[in-house]
Amino acid sequence: MIMSTARDHIQPNKVAEYLPLIKKLIAETRKEEGNISYTLFQDREKAGEFVLLEYWRDQESLDAHFKTAHFTTIVPQIARFHASPSVVNTYTEVEL
Repeated sequence: MIMSTARDHIQPNKVAEYLPLIKKLIAETRKEEGNISYTLFQDREKAGEFVLLEYWRDQESLDAHFKTAHFTTIVPQIARFHASPSVVNTYTEVEL
């Protein structure tokens, strides 16, 4: 399993425009084969800071996600609202 976090720092005056776009991205991504979970969290103290917590079956599923029409269309629209660049990290599950 692959876990990914995508952090977005959205300009405070653009949050209202960001939310409908990210909502659509989430809805479409949850339909993808290989997506286990795709959930948005908002910082409790900094209203413009968001993180997507994503779980994918495997790397192939995550790679396919980056090529979907909804990803390639919506993510560039969201980027216009960034106060700073997104930070994306991926993790592999540790088998203990």
